[in-house]
Amino acid sequence: MLACLSNEFAKHALHLLGLHAVKSCIVVPLCTGMSLSLCMTSWRRRRPKAKYVIWLRIDQKSSLKSIYHAGFEPIIVEPIRDHDALITNVESVNRIVEQRGEEILCVMTTTSCFAPRSPDNIEAISAICAAHDVPHLVNNAYGLQSEETIRKIEAAHECGRVDAVVQSLDKNFQVPVGGALIAAFKQSHIQAIAQAYPGRASSIPSRDLVLTLLYQGQSGFLEPFNKQKQMFLKMRRKLNSFAENIGECVYDVPENEISLAMTLSTIPPTKQSLFGSVLFARGITGARVVPSNQSKTTIEGCEFINFGSHTAEQHGGYLNVACSIGMTEHELEEFFTRLASSYAKFVRQMAKGDERVGSSARRIQINESFDMEND
Repeated sequence: MLACLSNEFAKHALHLLGLHAVKSCIVVPLCTGMSLSLCMTSWRRRRPKAKYVIWLRIDQKSSLKSIYHAGFEPIIVEPIRDHDALITNVESVNRIVEQRGEEILCVMTTTSCFAPRSPDNIEAISAICAAHDVPHLVNNAYGLQSEETIRKIEAAHECGRVDAVVQSLDKNFQVPVGGALIAAFKQSHIQAIAQAYPGRASSIPSRDLVLTLLYQGQSGFLEPFNKQKQMFLKMRRKLNSFAENIGECVYDVPENEISLAMTLSTIPPTKQSLFGSVLFARGITGARVVPSNQSKTTIEGCEFINFGSHTAEQHGGYLNVACSIGMTEHELEEFFTRLASSYAKFVRQMAKGDERVGSSARRIQINESFDMEND
């Protein structure tokens, strides 16, 4: 009974957010990666000759590991550069599907990611999957927070094929870690996935979701999502102002409504990781410094250059920040206060060894009246 309630509550929540065409969904006591693996496992009998999953590179280990866990191998497709953004290489995906045919189990796309990575062009991918009768799996881990992502998923369903959409419960519904929500536009798709689940498990994710949604009500549920839109716009405005003040810039990735990236050209590449450590020590745990390097990272036997950047391309290094549901005005103000003071102190210490950094340090020192309330 509790499982049925949570599934129906979850479907109604998706409808409220804009996924009106979703016909069925299931709450599972699994992380996002294991839920992706469950979907792929359920399609094994439908495609007995399949060996590979086309995986559009996203530097998050769980989605890659989910492919191996399901017993398949990834065919990795690197993104391509479009100005500041890293976007889907649609032509490469189409070519691989045409060449491999029945050897492809599915195409896995990602709609929630860190800038400068842009959400995948799932409309184009869904059209390719429909044309070649290949399943399409969407990793929408925390994408329910973005109106643009919701629109893209609905459009992908209308113009092509989307077999399952997986999202995290804790990242989207503010419940404890340990559950995921798998949604589909056909009830038969969810039934097949549910039947592939081996055995029974904890009902806690279902219980937590039902209690949370009952407590919030419809207006209380939608309020954090509406607040996130306002907070993201404010964060982008403040980050642009801060970046301009120190001689940096913010990447223009218009389709990414959750994450932002600011260049770090005023900090030497060899010192960027140290700057990230300084931010962490100041309690800025949500920000992440991504330096550029030629080192190789091996995950499940796959080698990646520049892992963390979503691309093997070299860049000048950047700072990632994200605005998720639940962030408050106070937290946003405190973030920029700590970021500005940490940066000013850091570049002052680096000034002796680098004139370029030193000029930025002096600029910050002069502008210590930077208005964090209004800029």
